[in-house]
Amino acid sequence: MIDQISSEYSDLIEAVKKSIPLALTEASETDSPNLFPEKTLQCLKNSNIFTACISTDFGGRDLGLKEGSNQALLTILKLIGSGNLMVGRIIEGHFNAQFLIGRYGTFDQKKRFAKDSFDGKLFGVWNTQAEDGVSLKFEKGRYQLNGSKTFATGTDYVFRPIVTASSQKKGSWQMCIVDLDEVSLQKDYTWWNPMGMKATRSYKVTFNNIPLPHNNLLGLDGNYYEQPYFSGGSVRFSAVQLGAAEILLSETILYLQKLKRTEDLFQKMRIGQMRILVNSGNQWLKAAAESMDVFTAVPSAENSNLFLDQSNMVRIAIDEICTEIMMLCQKCIGARGLNKPHHFERIIRDLNTYIRQPAPDHTLLEIGKFALGETPPVKNSFIKNIKKWIKLK
Repeated sequence: MIDQISSEYSDLIEAVKKSIPLALTEASETDSPNLFPEKTLQCLKNSNIFTACISTDFGGRDLGLKEGSNQALLTILKLIGSGNLMVGRIIEGHFNAQFLIGRYGTFDQKKRFAKDSFDGKLFGVWNTQAEDGVSLKFEKGRYQLNGSKTFATGTDYVFRPIVTASSQKKGSWQMCIVDLDEVSLQKDYTWWNPMGMKATRSYKVTFNNIPLPHNNLLGLDGNYYEQPYFSGGSVRFSAVQLGAAEILLSETILYLQKLKRTEDLFQKMRIGQMRILVNSGNQWLKAAAESMDVFTAVPSAENSNLFLDQSNMVRIAIDEICTEIMMLCQKCIGARGLNKPHHFERIIRDLNTYIRQPAPDHTLLEIGKFALGETPPVKNSFIKNIKKWIKLK
């Protein structure tokens, strides 16, 4: 049944595969905080990737929304990541926003923002902030946003970000969909100068008395952190990251073949280790997709906890897989291979940056707790730690 439903998305999977050479080339050309992978994103837009995670009720493809579709979802994200991690990060954020609107939006919001997506608008989720974070106030009959977000991925290109804002209800955040066609933000372009993931344009943006229509409030206070959706979303970025590990393996093999170094026994051993790691990562993604499908079909408390535990394990496992792959790759190619125009040094910089996701120690702790039967994998204390991390990031 899963294979039959997944075949519905073979056109999307093939389109992403065909985009990988372009994505690799553009990733090298746009390796700068001031640039953006426009060509690859346009290619994916033309292939209907932007609208795949919208419900069929509003013209989409139900990708990630129904049982049997999650393997295709993770495969698509992995393939995008193998071509360009920046694009993978941007599309994963776009998908995340689509899922949030589909889950918490009103009928009018789903219809309106589906149209925006079909018109080619990029969505995203801007959640991270420091002490000067965003607040939502209702004054003189209207809502206003004030404060700053950091790591605002896709600045100047994402025109429908979901922005989390502290509301009057203490300790609770409200999701707000900001129409950036109508308002302008203060942008700090100097804030983003990272080791890798440069072209994600994850700048600091500031909202100064930005008006927000009432019908752009998404869901209720606190919906953003509802489980298993919040922590379960880590499976998606893990899939993107595994794509980079896969391309490192294939590029390493090509490199050694070109230099005629494949007869070296130590190189063969390293390649063998890398193959095992990549295959292990793919098995983790397969298990995650199956768990997502089970929860989609029967969203019970038990299936929610099992999905969360699986998501936590996948995240830690793929983080470790990517770290080991990068180390083995560098041993295989040596200093010569880390020179341009080879892709290795850029992919390694990007992947090293991307796997720095929030609170990995707490995630590992929850995996142990679940195994010991102490608690469900994610509790309110874990969410509080995530919020604290987001403010300090």
